[in-house]
Amino acid sequence: MARVKDLWFSEVSDPANPKKRIKRKTKRHPDNGGSKDAKRWLAVWVDPDGKEKSRAFKKQVDAKTHAGRMEADVDRGEYIDPDAGKNLLGPLGRKWLRLCDVGGNAYLRYETALRLHVEPTFAERRVSAVLPSEVLEWQRALSKARGESTVELAHWILRSIFDMAVADGMRKDNPVRSPIVPVPRRDTKEREPWDVGQVWTVIDHHPDPYRAIPIVSAGCGVRQGEAFGLAVDDFDFDAGKVHIGRQLIRVGKRIVFKLPKGGKTRDVPLSPGVAATARAHIDAYPPVRCSLPWMGEDGEVDDEHTAMLLFVWRGGEFLPNHQPAEGEPRRRGRGAKMRSEGQNLQTSSFNEKVWKPAIAAAGIIGPAVKNQWSAYSFEAAREHGPHALRHWFSTTLLDAGVPLNGVMDFMGHSRKGLPVTLGVYGHTTEETFEAARNAIDRSLFRLRAVQDQHSDGTVAEQAGTA
Repeated sequence: MARVKDLWFSEVSDPANPKKRIKRKTKRHPDNGGSKDAKRWLAVWVDPDGKEKSRAFKKQVDAKTHAGRMEADVDRGEYIDPDAGKNLLGPLGRKWLRLCDVGGNAYLRYETALRLHVEPTFAERRVSAVLPSEVLEWQRALSKARGESTVELAHWILRSIFDMAVADGMRKDNPVRSPIVPVPRRDTKEREPWDVGQVWTVIDHHPDPYRAIPIVSAGCGVRQGEAFGLAVDDFDFDAGKVHIGRQLIRVGKRIVFKLPKGGKTRDVPLSPGVAATARAHIDAYPPVRCSLPWMGEDGEVDDEHTAMLLFVWRGGEFLPNHQPAEGEPRRRGRGAKMRSEGQNLQTSSFNEKVWKPAIAAAGIIGPAVKNQWSAYSFEAAREHGPHALRHWFSTTLLDAGVPLNGVMDFMGHSRKGLPVTLGVYGHTTEETFEAARNAIDRSLFRLRAVQDQHSDGTVAEQAGTA
């Protein structure tokens, strides 16, 4: 039962009358050397585990109020241990990260955002002390320094940490969920998909050893890391399908193979035109054996995995970042640097040395400009990254009437949360694959044959099979 204890006096037996209780000054009383400013009144209560808890106050009324409130919270099942709120947010955030059930790449993103954007402000703060106004101030400062996606992720991480604190009884409320703290939203404006002419212009500005990459990406709807991880055994030319069973990505400082995004493998349609492109590429550039560590969905790295990759660095000069003006000597700078023959592709260097020069030559982004270090570099082109080819793939299939469930399966998107008709009964059949193959060839190759009268044609067209 809750009670209030006077720390300046204690009740003892009267020496003259043992049955009588009298008050005696304790060592904390000012007359016995105690401080006049010391907290005299101790609120005492019993927590849900049967342990006695206490807190000192200067005024008796405050101690009574607090003891009564704690007892009422215990009775209602809403008790929060005051000592639990003294925990620092830093260790709690690391505990949250350990409990995250995500793959290696997502884990790295979470750890980086936690370390760089959450911990510098909140790691040394007590869980119970953080106010909504402080969260709002932090979020506004972060928004001025970082992009929308970074702010959105950092907000979600901090909110999740405080959700765990509330669930563990460290505090009653989540300051990140306060009405004064807005939930950051990324700009979700609709992106205009490329038309088939733009797709081919970008393809044509790829050096020949890499020209099949955007064709396969647009024709099969694969992510860039999945394209880099394609092996010759993944192609079933007879069935007209490609198995997407791995991706090649950088996780931290390591280049690894791992399952596609979401930990799910899938089959995608392989149209005759794309198949001819793949065959011609294999004939011209034989697949290369590549062995890299395999990263599991738990982030653990297993033994090396070996695959005969279609797309690797090949000999020859890349498109330079800077096209010299007339009369200007051509220099072999970073833009013309050659990679090791047969080495696996990497996203950052491929995008800077192959992809961006191609979309710049196609007029989609501006040319490379000289920076403060006298090196040439391209503008940021997030909306015009290789993902634009996947966007074209999905738009083409939907425009051709391919069922939505099939498009989602080919893209590797989850159907969780969808209506039961689509999520459970919407099956991707052989007819769905055939419809997708026809849609790709009708759009990607027929239009090319009509429009491009002055081009040598695609690899597939040169083989006479497009």
